[in-house]
Amino acid sequence: MEKSVNISYLPRLDHLRAFAALIVLYYHSFQLLPQSAGGNLIEGWVHTKNPLLAMVVEGHSGVALFMVLSGFIFTWGANGREVAYLGFLRNRLLRIYPLYAWLLLVGIAMTPDAVDPARILEMAVPFLNAGNKATYGVATSLFWTVAVEFQFYLIFPFLLSILNRQGCRQLALMILCAFVYRLIADQFGANSRAIAYWTIVGRIDQFLIGMIAAVALRRWSGTPQGALWLGRAFLPAILSMLTLITVFHRAGGYPVIATWKTVWPTVEAAGWAFVIITYLSVRMPGSAALSRMAAYIGSISYSIYLTNFIVITQIGRYGDVLQLVPNPHINALLTCTVVVLPASIALSTLTYFAIEQPFMKMRRKYMVEPQQPLRMAA
Repeated sequence: MEKSVNISYLPRLDHLRAFAALIVLYYHSFQLLPQSAGGNLIEGWVHTKNPLLAMVVEGHSGVALFMVLSGFIFTWGANGREVAYLGFLRNRLLRIYPLYAWLLLVGIAMTPDAVDPARILEMAVPFLNAGNKATYGVATSLFWTVAVEFQFYLIFPFLLSILNRQGCRQLALMILCAFVYRLIADQFGANSRAIAYWTIVGRIDQFLIGMIAAVALRRWSGTPQGALWLGRAFLPAILSMLTLITVFHRAGGYPVIATWKTVWPTVEAAGWAFVIITYLSVRMPGSAALSRMAAYIGSISYSIYLTNFIVITQIGRYGDVLQLVPNPHINALLTCTVVVLPASIALSTLTYFAIEQPFMKMRRKYMVEPQQPLRMAA
């Protein structure tokens, strides 16, 4: 697989990407397949007391994990250095835009009667399409996350410079500021769920917390004792995240619009950051083949993420939903495992090697050493 020329490769980061992609894949299958021609729709949002099932029902949290990982990976790779702004953006475009542009063209081709030049322009410039305002069917349903990611890319070099010079406290102050303004928007009658979920105003916490987590891991893992305790904290981190998701779900989950959702992006990001730094620290015996498989899925996770709506919709459209038990949602999970997952991996493998990898090979180094030593204060 094509590795970054700027960031040292850590297979476990690809494991986490794979996990995030699979959460989203199972979430979309769980929600969409029961509504399909062969799915026997159950009305309403599913509620459960089972923490594992709650993670599936609220699998949109995989998007938050992706966001935290973005902030973490870029900051971890920088390790106190600066990034050349234009070089960084060039690499980001080479990484995300070829598949993005291809799926936009596919979406336009699939819905020719809905062609609108203004909408096409809005979607063609990723950071303009915030909130999923413009789509062209299943091929572009998840473009909104690319818009939010790209908004972060535009400011990351500045955030990194601030982190290097002023430390994590300044990023924490930004997180507080974002929360306060979400709260203000909520008090003025704005949709707190929409702001927290669809926009950079809600998601910026997750990128910033990912950046702070990278600094924290370097600081805490610098000693044998610190690394040992981080590794031991992995299981508590997983249990804590399951608990957070379960509490979120029992409070009403995604459908609820409530003031408390102004703070949820911060809480959710902190939970995932804890999982990331402990997973990267834990000593976990296991199969090398299994690790390579997880890393491979992680490496094609961008394709899995952007194309999973196509696969799920196609399978549901033709009624290829397994009917093994009376509950359509359980059938959806079984169908995801047996049909959707292999099909998604196959399609994503094709798009990765045909569309993504050739452009990834064109990336260049963008890291630059600071003019004077900087202290990354925690």
